[in-house]
Amino acid sequence: MSKWWSFGGGFLLGSVGLTALTSKLAQRGYKYVVAGAMIARDRVMEESEKVQAAASNITAEAKELTEKYYAKLDAESAEAEE
Repeated sequence: MSKWWSFGGGFLLGSVGLTALTSKLAQRGYKYVVAGAMIARDRVMEESEKVQAAASNITAEAKELTEKYYAKLDAESAEAEE
């Protein structure tokens, strides 16, 4: 008998829970949560683009320094051979 009461109680609570989840107040709350998540995503994407641009600049400058270093080594080795 207690199994039936448990089933009936669970069914009743589930029905009430679904009704609460689909209420106007809950839907308004969902809208704000989703809007907040979208704003957060946009801000993260903006910062990510800034970081990618900075990393690209750093990589380009590092390549230039490396090329200058090897050019200097080549010039020094050419002078040493003479």
